[in-house]
Amino acid sequence: MQEWACERFLYLNRFLNDIIAERMAKISVVIPTIEEESVFELIKQLRHALGNNTEFIIVDKSSKEYFERLKATGAVLIRQTDRGVENAIMAGLRQAHGDILASIDADGTHDYEGIVKGVRLIQSGKADFVLGNRLNHLEAESMGPYLKFGNQILSSMFSLLYRTKVHDVLTGLFVVRRSAFDDIRNRDPYRAGISFFAIELARLGYRVGEVDIKYYKRAYGKSKLTRFKFTYGINVASHLIRQVRDYSPLLIFGGMGVIIVIIGLLLGITVLLSFLKTGVFVTTGRALVAFMLVVVGFLFFVSGLILDILVEIERRLMKMK
Repeated sequence: MQEWACERFLYLNRFLNDIIAERMAKISVVIPTIEEESVFELIKQLRHALGNNTEFIIVDKSSKEYFERLKATGAVLIRQTDRGVENAIMAGLRQAHGDILASIDADGTHDYEGIVKGVRLIQSGKADFVLGNRLNHLEAESMGPYLKFGNQILSSMFSLLYRTKVHDVLTGLFVVRRSAFDDIRNRDPYRAGISFFAIELARLGYRVGEVDIKYYKRAYGKSKLTRFKFTYGINVASHLIRQVRDYSPLLIFGGMGVIIVIIGLLLGITVLLSFLKTGVFVTTGRALVAFMLVVVGFLFFVSGLILDILVEIERRLMKMK
């Protein structure tokens, strides 16, 4: 009798665990790598933190020997044949099965707890896409002042252009809701790292959140992201502005229009002050330039407004399909 009861209890326990596992959000973690030694310990840490209901996908562009070593991790392995970390991450996300998707650099510099925090933020319903902010917890010599300054500039641009608040748009860690990713899964990534995902989701109106994470000094080798950090930063900035131009034209054209109008008005004030002082109107050319600037600025603003209305109509029509 006791043996029968014990068997029934074990059966019921397994049954309940299976139900709980099915109802829990499955998490998929994509890790792009090129000969990174830290990835093996990273997966162990993440598996312990996130549990067995976690899918790991490694997108690798390394030697055959290193690729063979990756098999011991138990992760799904994908060979990257193109260039760019954004392409590697996109390839992994397209193969992922989780309800919540994440990505983290393989070099061991990003605190893996950021993924745990990001998952909680998404499950709470407060965000659709979460970035890991490294700048408040930098280990000594982990990020040079040049890179930190450039990151702050680009993050400020992102926050201004996309009307959100982000401090670290160049981070190597993010978490995203599956439904949000599905809206950009067919987009071809451009050379902007994780900023590509932030830009595309922000322009579609998804909520961008942020969690503080620790950032450690690299333990093995050198960064393989890009050799020319300045050029990379300029490229990210150009994509930030380009996407806003295409999907929020009022911010770009309207902003330019306001600036031009202000310049025209200031120039017009100097003409008026000169007339009041001398009583003679001798600055006809300057007055004409001021008038033209005001007109052109106004036309810029109106054009931006019309384009913004058309873009909004297009967005609503896309959602209705």
